[in-house]
Amino acid sequence: MVSLLLVDADTSFCSDFHIGFKEYPGYLIQIASSCDEARVMAEHQHFEIVVSGCGISESLKLMREIRCSGDTIPFIILFERGNEEEMIEAINAGFDLVLPKIRVTKSFCQALSTIISRIPQENDSPKGELSGPEPVEQNPSTGSDNNVDFFIKALKDTIPLPIFYRDLRGVYRDCNKAFEEMVRIPKSGIIGKTNYDLFPCHIADHYRHMDELIIEHPYVQQYEYSIPFPQGVNYDVLISKNVFRDKNGEISGIIGIVFDISDRKMFEQIVYASEEKYRTLADYTYDWEAWISPDGIYKYVSPSCERLTGYPPEEFLSDPDLVINITHQDDKDKVRCHYKSEFNPDSEACQMDYRIITRSGKECWISHICQSVYRDDGTWIGRRESKRDITFRKEIEKAYQQANLKLNLLSSITRHDVLNQLSVLIGFTDMALEMNTDPEIGVMLQRVMAAAGTISDQISFTRTYQDIGINEPTWQQVYDVIRKASVSVSIASVELDNGLVDLEVLADPLLQKVFFCLLDNSERHGKHVTRSRFSFREEDGSLILLYEDDGVGIDSKEKKRIFERGYGKNTGYGLFLAKEILAISGESITETGVCGEGVRFEIKFRPDTFRRASSP
Repeated sequence: MVSLLLVDADTSFCSDFHIGFKEYPGYLIQIASSCDEARVMAEHQHFEIVVSGCGISESLKLMREIRCSGDTIPFIILFERGNEEEMIEAINAGFDLVLPKIRVTKSFCQALSTIISRIPQENDSPKGELSGPEPVEQNPSTGSDNNVDFFIKALKDTIPLPIFYRDLRGVYRDCNKAFEEMVRIPKSGIIGKTNYDLFPCHIADHYRHMDELIIEHPYVQQYEYSIPFPQGVNYDVLISKNVFRDKNGEISGIIGIVFDISDRKMFEQIVYASEEKYRTLADYTYDWEAWISPDGIYKYVSPSCERLTGYPPEEFLSDPDLVINITHQDDKDKVRCHYKSEFNPDSEACQMDYRIITRSGKECWISHICQSVYRDDGTWIGRRESKRDITFRKEIEKAYQQANLKLNLLSSITRHDVLNQLSVLIGFTDMALEMNTDPEIGVMLQRVMAAAGTISDQISFTRTYQDIGINEPTWQQVYDVIRKASVSVSIASVELDNGLVDLEVLADPLLQKVFFCLLDNSERHGKHVTRSRFSFREEDGSLILLYEDDGVGIDSKEKKRIFERGYGKNTGYGLFLAKEILAISGESITETGVCGEGVRFEIKFRPDTFRRASSP
């Protein structure tokens, strides 16, 4: 009974192995899921052979520990397909046999059983998969023991990587099918030849030089090379070689594996060209571009950051907090909060303006915008941000605000003085009317009084109009703004849709006056309006805010003119003002009602100018 220890973490492979060997009653199979478990089992019982499917480093350590105790248990290692580099390392490490780990079949079990039965008798033969320096092209005998030779040859030819063996004179002694296909020469034309017979002289010289290096100082030699063949085919390859030792431990030749890396080289060129294209686009952007990974570390910072801040990209890459540290003290809390709260895959695109202090101590305004970025499979890979120097724009805005304040002040003073003089004119005209006895002069004085009243209304209108656009648009709760506007009108019922309660819009701070103008228009011109209603709907991503009343409506001929300045039964300033206030933030208003059924005003808000209020 042969006691066999199988060491492998793959439970499926172990199960198939155990079942497969049930047909061979001469074996007692025991299984260890790791080298540590196998080490403990070997301390308490004796095994006649060990088969390991674990990695080479773990298996080699286990083999050496067992053999240090004086036990010469035969040791077979199975390597994964695609890890042929480990095969050469395993051959030189002293394993009794190195085989690829393939699916457990009946033929596999039969061949492995035959190999195991012969291992104790082959202590005088060289270790490894290639059987000694004798040429393998000699005719094999037909005895049953040659099943092992056929099996090993089949395994070599199954390996898709070219394998070769050369003696110390550089003569090819063995190779597999993949090597024949690579050089496009049959095995009979390879065995017994040297590199000088197969390759140009300068390439053969190179191979001889590289062989001499590892023969003089044995090591695993790996290098990339481009091999031209007579058929006009070029291979970019990775060659991995080491010395091959005979049964006495003497170096008898070179054994190697050739990896075709032509596709990899081509892919590298494609990647390099693509990377060069996109890096050129990124590195030469005028704005400061950056990519932050999910753990908050900068993965890329464009060189333009140095133009804006005075700090090179390397400093931002090494210190993620630098972007906050250079922020102006008054804006630091806002920026710090943004980087902490916005850094998650669900956060939307964010835009904000803030100030920084450059390395030279200069104050600079930055417009920052960022958004989450994802791979094609939807994996969140952080945020991309873009920063632009808007210092000049801010200076222009400040100058504009100052000029606007001065103009407003001048307008206010002028209006005050004109109204004072107008009051004097009206007062004296009123006195003249009381003192006048001439009917014709009375008519003229009445016309003067009416003109003075019109002038007074026009001057008062400028006070309201000058406030439009002074302040930036702000987020306002629609429900609250309408409620405040309806306080000043006497319409019996002003209804508000429940959906307006948590609806916010981005508009000029004078939005309340827009709603008042609509309500006042109904009260003045609707003729017995008793009910009005505010509601909304969404259309193509935009918000349509509706205002309706039960009045007489507007004649179709007047619809296009009701928003003109001065048009209407009074001055018409109300609807004109409403349109101007909405236009400041890019919104529009139209009238779509039916004459005789009441008015219907529709205010359109763009997709980015409305939202639902966050829960407290």
